Amino acid sequence: MKIRQIKINTESEYRKFLGKLKRYRGLLYRNTRFEISSALHNERIRDMETALNIKNRRQRIEYLYDRACDIVDEYNNKNGIICHYSAEGICEDPKHQKNKNGCCFICYLQSSEGCPTKNLSCKLFYCDHMCSKYVPITMDDIDLLKLFTWSQREIIKSNEFLDRKTYIDILWVGSYMLFCLYSIRKLFRMRKYI
Repeated sequence: MKIRQIKINTESEYRKFLGKLKRYRGLLYRNTRFEISSALHNERIRDMETALNIKNRRQRIEYLYDRACDIVDEYNNKNGIICHYSAEGICEDPKHQKNKNGCCFICYLQSSEGCPTKNLSCKLFYCDHMCSKYVPITMDDIDLLKLFTWSQREIIKSNEFLDRKTYIDILWVGSYMLFCLYSIRKLFRMRKYI
């Protein structure tokens, strides 16, 4: 296995590195081990190095997905971003009083304890009420998501109400057209719960 050493010392070198991620995740580098050293963004660089060194496509998708979920949770915890619900599980925003148990919609996965799964799209969704109180993290803030293809990033933008396994399966297939067809099926399924 070839070793590709990358040194990143300035912000402009980091931006160039991000621009090359599409190439690095491709077939030309499937037998390459990345060793990245950097004077900045150490945690981000470590995450990208780990992801680039995972050569199994499904395992890489799982790592990217789980790590992105963790990044959102870490950001929210660090900045005190939390949805406030009453003791009865009802949202504090008068416009969203039908929302219960930590979910902004009526989701078939929802339980009385809240959401039993880990959904990246749901974690990246912030209602107007939350946006007026906090500065939420966005997809563009998570550089690790640049390792996904365009169609996978489009899927992440609107793939709510799914358990982790199904979500990973859809990302693995990576077809935006198939995702749209699946979304229509999901809408009909969700109507039963409204």
